Amino acid sequence: FKLLAICLSFFLADKDGVGNAPWIAKSSWKVQAAQSTTPQRRKSSRQQQQQQRPMLHNQKHESAIRNIITPKFQPNSTPLTHGNHTSNVAIIVSSSRYWFNYRHVTNALSIYHLLKRGGMTDDNIVLMLADDIPCNMRNPFRGKIFSRGITAGDLMENVEIDYAGTDVTVDAFLRVLLGRHLPGEERKGGRSWPTLNENTNVLVYLTGHGGDNFFKFQDGEELMSNDVASAFSQMYELKRYNEILFISDTCQAFTMADEIGVPNVFSVGSSLKGQNSYASHSDTDVGQSVIDRYSKIIKDFVDDAVTLTSGSPSKNMMATNDMESFDEATVAVMERFNLHDALVRIPMNHGELGPNSKVGHADHLCSRRMNQVPLSDFFAASVVEREGQVDRRRVEASLWMDDWSIVADGEDSRHGNYDAEKECAIDREAADENVNQNREEQKESISQKSQKGMSPFSLKFLAMAGGFLLFVNFSSRRW
Repeated sequence: FKLLAICLSFFLADKDGVGNAPWIAKSSWKVQAAQSTTPQRRKSSRQQQQQQRPMLHNQKHESAIRNIITPKFQPNSTPLTHGNHTSNVAIIVSSSRYWFNYRHVTNALSIYHLLKRGGMTDDNIVLMLADDIPCNMRNPFRGKIFSRGITAGDLMENVEIDYAGTDVTVDAFLRVLLGRHLPGEERKGGRSWPTLNENTNVLVYLTGHGGDNFFKFQDGEELMSNDVASAFSQMYELKRYNEILFISDTCQAFTMADEIGVPNVFSVGSSLKGQNSYASHSDTDVGQSVIDRYSKIIKDFVDDAVTLTSGSPSKNMMATNDMESFDEATVAVMERFNLHDALVRIPMNHGELGPNSKVGHADHLCSRRMNQVPLSDFFAASVVEREGQVDRRRVEASLWMDDWSIVADGEDSRHGNYDAEKECAIDREAADENVNQNREEQKESISQKSQKGMSPFSLKFLAMAGGFLLFVNFSSRRW
């Protein structure tokens, strides 16, 4: 009888609910409710704290940003001193071909967009990409390239490429440094080549495959460390720079700076002699490693610093195509972020560069130390150029009529021509319509075929089946 009573109590508890159950079910429910109340409250408070925390690429960056950059936003902090240059020019090279070198293109484009957010225009950036990865037949997203998932923004958006494919050679790179362009060698859109003089800060960024004192161009030729040293020496004699920041992201990268002997050249390499430079992560949608660790940590840390100091996610963290426009919050971070912290200290401490990989750097030839130079001296437009951009934007805003921007000083915007210039870009909507139309046609053809066919319940089918069975029966008996 006791066993029957217990079974009956559980049956009533399941059937009528806890409120109508016997005392056994009620007491057990009260104990469970008392035990579960506190964990639920703790869980909800943790969720609220997580929702209030800013969205960062790497949560480990938060403490470093609050210790290194945030104090420099205080009124009583000592600002970094800008250089005496009047213009900035960048030369970005991705020298690798083939689909499996996808990450080298995203390295270059990540630095490219960081410069654009710093206010640099395409007139002062020379971009050299050895392979057209976005248009590769194995690319599942034709005409696009991503460094962090397909929702993080297309890196090919608003990109002006100056040298592509087989035009990316050692000779072309050296001619850009020395200003010795071939006759008829013009840029797209009628843009002139950047002017380099004794008041110009020059950023030279190389990414690809390399080794001890060499850097490979398309697996066909090599740029040697003495070639770089010779080019910089000629630039010094021709007064084509004020300061140079030379960055190489490749295996044994710092060996490319071994023979540089001219003044005011900052050298940084993502690995030392005998060390490798590693890829960061693979993307399942793309099917390739999408960026290298060293270049990724530079971009991610600046993004996270912008997020924490401005109170809103940086443009590269949001699913937006507005990655070209000048971002004042990014420039504010760059002005308070010195070269040593940005390019050496943070990648070494937070970059997870790989087994035994260390960042090499040298500033012994320079009048300033790297920890005295703001990142904006090379990764953003100069103060004079930025002031001009702000003034021009104010004029554009005042002349905004009928949802069209009248650009001041006759400067033409290339945003609207982007889709037309991407040769391999596909109209997704038209493609979807064609696919849907093909599916409808296939369904109609299948239905028509089924209508033309013979139903198993039709008289004709039954008669033919019966005749066939009689024929088989008769022939078997006859045989």
